Amino acid sequence: MRQRRVVLVATISTALVTAGALALGADRDATADQLVAEARARLDAPFVEAPTLDRIQASTAISLLERARDLGRDDAELRGLTHYAEAIEDLQRGDLILAEGELATALTHLGETPELHVLAAALSRGRMLDADARREVEAALERAPDHARGRMLAADLALDASDGAAARAHLDVLAVQEPRCAPVWNRLGLAREQLGDVEGAERAYRRATELDPLGQDPWINLGRLLRVARRHDEARDAFGEAITRAPADAGAHLGRGLARAATGDLDAAVADFERASELAPNDAEPLLALGDLLRDVGRVSESVDVYRRAIEREDADAASWLKLGNALVLLEQYDAGATAFREAITRAPQLAAAHNGLGACLVHLDRAADAETTLEHAAQLDPVDPNPLMNLALLRERQGDRDAARAAWRRVLERAPGLAIAEARLARLS
Repeated sequence: MRQRRVVLVATISTALVTAGALALGADRDATADQLVAEARARLDAPFVEAPTLDRIQASTAISLLERARDLGRDDAELRGLTHYAEAIEDLQRGDLILAEGELATALTHLGETPELHVLAAALSRGRMLDADARREVEAALERAPDHARGRMLAADLALDASDGAAARAHLDVLAVQEPRCAPVWNRLGLAREQLGDVEGAERAYRRATELDPLGQDPWINLGRLLRVARRHDEARDAFGEAITRAPADAGAHLGRGLARAATGDLDAAVADFERASELAPNDAEPLLALGDLLRDVGRVSESVDVYRRAIEREDADAASWLKLGNALVLLEQYDAGATAFREAITRAPQLAAAHNGLGACLVHLDRAADAETTLEHAAQLDPVDPNPLMNLALLRERQGDRDAARAAWRRVLERAPGLAIAEARLARLS
């Protein structure tokens, strides 16, 4: 009897252990499933929170999926989502090659989905393969016409191509679908600008600033729009709002500097340009703006130094060499000016202004034959610019050839009827 009770107790104990193990296993499975669901929620974040892939919390999703794997879950969904998340993380870091490898692996586990098509489009766009990117976006929208991130990327590709109409078509849909998403309204402003709808663009930018009180991009775009419209005080204030939100944004400081310069607040403009230059140490644009300001207020020697600093940062820009050449001409440093113009021509052989500047330098260097050839070429490159012909006319006057000078001034008036200097010179030669 006693022996039977011992056997019964042992049987009951074994059953309890088995039931406990099953309960523990079920609990681990449930926890793993929950972690995968949370990871998917991060990757499928609401559009208003993550309208573009760079805002997806990919690293958090990867961590959640790793915890699910540690609990024993290992299926196609988990593996596919992990590779998808890692591809997004690589994209966010700028490692497009590694991202493409992760995407390819994700496809083997998940198959073709709208999300993977959108990711493939983003990678193609990053590699400037816009035709491939458009095909991938079209595939995503064909599968899921309401896919907001796919439509947003389609709008970005259209904006890249300056196709404001196509961009607006996508963004108008998104503005209805996701009316409280500030980046949609910011892009809608860009699309309307491309279409020449300045008032509509301003309304869109202002709506974006209302929806995102912390972001600077709509304020920068609004400031740029207002500056182009010569509403410089309002532009200055818009750029100031951007700086309040992002004190380290070089573009905001550059924009405010340009607006301040236009209002005559030159010292403040110089401070903004210098700050923008500090914040963007590889960008020549703030220094070029500073050089232009110094040149325009008569501090030409200083402008030359600033232009040279800009060229040290980015010497491939022909316009920088052109600005330097023009400033050197103002200082009557014609040899150095000719060198600068030649550098500009090397980088942009069809840049008529550089040929004109070189021709003017050659006139002052008494190289008449070379000057004539260069100025005629400049006149051919830009058939509406009277300046090369004006310099040619001055060369003829310098040579004492009144007939040739008159002919040249008449050619100037053909391009610029009523130009006072041409009429006065022609009258003196008659």
